Formats: sequence, C-alpha cells, structure tokens
Amino acid sequence: MVFWHVGGAVFLFRLAFKDSDADLRFLALGALLPDLIEGLAGWVLPVAGAGPGRLIGHTVAFCLGLLVAALVVTRRGSRGRKRAVVVAVGVILHLVLDLGWIDPQLLLWPMLGYELPAGIETDWSGLASLSGADLLPIGLEVVGVGYLAWLARRARLVDPRRRAELWRSGTVHP
Repeated sequence: MVFWHVGGAVFLFRLAFKDSDADLRFLALGALLPDLIEGLAGWVLPVAGAGPGRLIGHTVAFCLGLLVAALVVTRRGSRGRKRAVVVAVGVILHLVLDLGWIDPQLLLWPMLGYELPAGIETDWSGLASLSGADLLPIGLEVVGVGYLAWLARRARLVDPRRRAELWRSGTVHP
C-alpha cells in the first residue's frame, strides 16, 4: 500500500517530531522501503516458496541495522545523516502502520528464534478476488490519499513555486 504508508508516515512524523525542515522525500522512501525490498526479493529469490510477502524488512532488526548503518556511515550534523535517519524513521513508521506487533515472531526476529515465519501475504495479494471483507486495504489507501491531499491543499501546492520547492528540498510549509 503506497498512499497509506506515505501519508501515514508523514502524518505520524509531523505529529511526533514537529520537524518542518525534514526531507519528506526520504521519509517516503523509508516508508516504502520494506515492501520495495521484499517485493523485489520475493519475486527474484523466493524463500521457501513464500513469494512476495513480509520477511526480514518487517523486523526490528532491519530497522535497527539501518539506523546503526546511518549513524556509522554518515558524519555527525551532516545533511546526509539527517536524511539517513529520516529513512530509518520511515521504516519504523512503516512497521507501526502495518501493525507489526500482531506477528511478534516476525517483528522480533531473530530474538524469538532464527526461523522466519512463512512469508505473510501482503495486503495487495488478493485484490483480484475482492470480497466485502477485503476492502480494508482500499479504505486505508483512501485515508492516505485524503491526508496527502489535505496537506497539499494546506501547503498550497497548486502554486508551481511551492511545488518546485517540495521537489527540490523535500519540505512543505503550510
């Protein structure tokens, strides 16, 4: 789910950190990173026939590894460090928005054992055969689009200069 993760991550980040100068492009990248990595890996290197699904990218170990790598590789106070940390925060927010605590064996891998659970199907896996109970992913996407549209209107992104500023710096100032 693209808009749910991006919109939800931007909302939670702005609510919790109140950092209007954070680069939202890198936050969006972090919010999509677990699904991007596992989507590609699931099709290229199927793990035990699981196919695309939630695997190592949906673990606290992945988030912490990404954060530690960001802190080790970048220089203190640099723009690169701030961007790398924002990517790591985006990945953490992705886990929050996915309700990652529902599957502690996956979330806390490898602390609860080295055996990864079989790939959990992603929310988009059954869109071809929708039933009334499967409308939750679409509803969440609508919520994400709604928040992003509200933020775009509040930030007056219809103005080409403000849109160019968003693309150039990754910031919005409502």
